[in-house]
Amino acid sequence: MLNIGITGQSGFIGTHLYNTLALDPEKYTRIPFKNEYFTTNVKLKTFVQQCDVIIHLAAMNRHNDPQVIYQTNIELVNQLIQALEDTNSTPHVLFASSTQEERDNQYGQSKKAGRYLLEQWAKKNKAWFTGLVIPNVFGPFGNPYYNSVVATFCHQLTHREQPRIDIDTELKLIYVGELVAQFINYIGIQDSENVADVERKL
Repeated sequence: MLNIGITGQSGFIGTHLYNTLALDPEKYTRIPFKNEYFTTNVKLKTFVQQCDVIIHLAAMNRHNDPQVIYQTNIELVNQLIQALEDTNSTPHVLFASSTQEERDNQYGQSKKAGRYLLEQWAKKNKAWFTGLVIPNVFGPFGNPYYNSVVATFCHQLTHREQPRIDIDTELKLIYVGELVAQFINYIGIQDSENVADVERKL
């Protein structure tokens, strides 16, 4: 039996993952997470102490000021690391990064830096760490204009709006159900993989 906590549990990917884990209650116990834990140090510490596995999904991906995105995402990682350090907790941490790591934007750079910080924490504390580099995710309950370009295009087409392509490039996609299966697969691997290229492994 593994105790699994998901930061960003209420988000698009987090909801799918949380609900899927519930299908195997004899194997997984879900440790509830609320976004407010990042503003309440005691609650965050209590959360990490209960977990054998933490999947860090919580992140900001849109804001008018790109620097706010970077600072917020790095701060979330640092808060998680601090809670782990303060409680001497060494769960297997899985981090949701993005193929935008290699792009020149603050979201991608925050993901790359966050993955590096957690990798260093794991090495220092002899803990397991898996950094998943994830392409664009689509599937049920994706929010248009927020977390899924596919949802945005579908919304525009069904509302007789004209879809607009801001950057004409190849778009790599993964269905949310397949991504959840990858997370569950890595949960069961008692090892570290600093860069798990989800796109390549599908």
